[in-house]
Amino acid sequence: MRRLKTLKPRIAVLKTTTVKPLDAVTRRVTGSQRQKRRFSMWKEDPHCASCRRLVGYPDGFELDHIIPLFKGGADTAENCQVLCIECHKAKTREELTG
Repeated sequence: MRRLKTLKPRIAVLKTTTVKPLDAVTRRVTGSQRQKRRFSMWKEDPHCASCRRLVGYPDGFELDHIIPLFKGGADTAENCQVLCIECHKAKTREELTG
């Protein structure tokens, strides 16, 4: 009896890499920490950073990232600002469309 030939695989093996774990700069603030940040930023200055309109807590504003996270901005208090909902929508639209 003859031995069977070993066939070479038809599909190449992909090189794999491990995903880099999130560090403190790239990790998002969530839950109670996020709510504390929202309140402290609003308490410090309850006006929209763009139009200077007085905004209400908790539903009258968005806590906006000055440099968006998708453009490399950090999720830190220094990179956040209070924006009224209308200004936040306009800023987000501008960031996404260029």
